[in-house]
Amino acid sequence: MEYFMVPTQKVPSLQHFRKTEKEVIGGLCSLANIPLTPETQRDQERRIRREIANSNERRRMQSINAGFQSLKTLIPHTDGEKLSKAAILQQTAEYIFSLEQEKTRLLQQNTQLKRFIQELSGSSPKRRRAEDKDEGIGSPDIWEDEKAEDLRREMIELRQQLDKERSVRMMLEEQVRSLEAHMYPEKLKVIAQQVQLQQQQEQVRLLHQEKLEREQQHLRTQVSRGVREGLAHAAAVPLGSSGADSGPKVPGCQVSCIIITLSPCSSPWRPGLYIHPILLMAELRPGKVTLHAHS
Repeated sequence: MEYFMVPTQKVPSLQHFRKTEKEVIGGLCSLANIPLTPETQRDQERRIRREIANSNERRRMQSINAGFQSLKTLIPHTDGEKLSKAAILQQTAEYIFSLEQEKTRLLQQNTQLKRFIQELSGSSPKRRRAEDKDEGIGSPDIWEDEKAEDLRREMIELRQQLDKERSVRMMLEEQVRSLEAHMYPEKLKVIAQQVQLQQQQEQVRLLHQEKLEREQQHLRTQVSRGVREGLAHAAAVPLGSSGADSGPKVPGCQVSCIIITLSPCSSPWRPGLYIHPILLMAELRPGKVTLHAHS
């Protein structure tokens, strides 16, 4: 048995020949309506897909080239200068940036011109009124009407500006709150809890203060009642007696005052609270009783 060695440099040409032969056979069979073998059919499908892909790639490249040509015609450049695609993109970006700067400058200039026109239009009635006044033309009623109209117009403009600034401020505050809530949710929770705790402590303090005030008012009422009872008792004691029928009497002397001392006692509505001793001095005079209280 003999073996034939095929040179490696001839293998690609042989494979290419066989591939071309299969394509030709497939085309002839398709023209003659002869059924194809599975291998020939697969080769034909691959060839069709390859042709479709190549066609799509050609269209894509043509579209890209057309876009670069359009950009090249739009940007300012030297006539006859050949530019690569990277250079076209770079010059396009620079040109767009310069156009943006020019647009900003024109907008600022337009705003300044509008403000200048408004100032001129707003001052023209005043200037006209001054000229009419100097020449003695016109009546005060017309001047007052124009002045009121100018004031009304200025008020409307100021109100519109105020509403606009208020809406912008509210929008900015809402954005700040949303950003803070998004960035610091835990911190906001802690602050809310601290505020709630402070409010609760303030409520407890107010309730405690109201309770103390009620207790002091009740205490003052009780003390006033005791004073009135002591005064009544002092008025009921006859002159020259010490509050009872028995006891020493000093002839020829009159009682000028009665001293009543209330002993300290415990408060019935609040354990541990003691009433300070109160010294009552009732000065008896003809037709008049004067009470002095000392604590």
